[in-house]
Amino acid sequence: MIRKAIQVSQARGLSGLLRVISSRIRGLLARRAKSFRAYKDQFVGKSGIEIGGPSPVFSKRGVFPVYPIIDNLDNCNFCNTTVWEGNINGGKTYLFDSTKPAGQQHIVEATSMPGLSSKAYDFVLSSHMLEHTANPILALSEWIRLLKDGGILVLLLPNGLFTFDHRRPVTRMEHLIADFNTGMAEDDLTHLPEILALHDLERDPEAGDMKAFWSRSMHNFENRCLHHHVFDKRLALALVEHVGLEIKAVEEIRPHHILVLARKNNR
Repeated sequence: MIRKAIQVSQARGLSGLLRVISSRIRGLLARRAKSFRAYKDQFVGKSGIEIGGPSPVFSKRGVFPVYPIIDNLDNCNFCNTTVWEGNINGGKTYLFDSTKPAGQQHIVEATSMPGLSSKAYDFVLSSHMLEHTANPILALSEWIRLLKDGGILVLLLPNGLFTFDHRRPVTRMEHLIADFNTGMAEDDLTHLPEILALHDLERDPEAGDMKAFWSRSMHNFENRCLHHHVFDKRLALALVEHVGLEIKAVEEIRPHHILVLARKNNR
């Protein structure tokens, strides 16, 4: 945390650091999801996997606080070193809650997890990760494979209208389908010209100035910082329905969350 604060201060000055702190505080003040109370019992004592994370939204004071009530949580991250978590080691190292035993940390792409068994988990969690994936339909299809019949997906996405993506057009569902049909890989930079032209750096002080942002973006396969796609509630719903899940709840939660809770029916 201190290292990140120093990096932001060096890149954007004190004012930039203060904007980051303000943004984090607003996130902590986000209200709890209404759907949590309705579906809380679906997670008590259950075992799941989180894609990315650990995520404050799932912690005790988060938007959808499942960490304290679940039994076990494994994790998938794409690399041993990430911008968000720093260094990561595989094995029983995933610490998501101080009151719970560590889960299994898998270092593997979220779009392809052949070492993980099908129908192994009661639920899948993902917070603000899918927009960093070049092929969201492929990723969701793999996550669904991991779910037991009747299992639950909790998906949080950023509402592009309220983030640094607000100048960019919302991605069309046809585009996501085309990415899936062509087998779009994670090294894709198709959207980079649009991102460089329309990304609002004033709302993304951690990215630094344009030179630093350009440099980071050119190495996206290594850091996965880019938002390949821009979501609103309509696109989030269309995507989850497209992959065959039954939507049970959807909410827009301040400051910029879209939350979709969906069930995998028997297959």
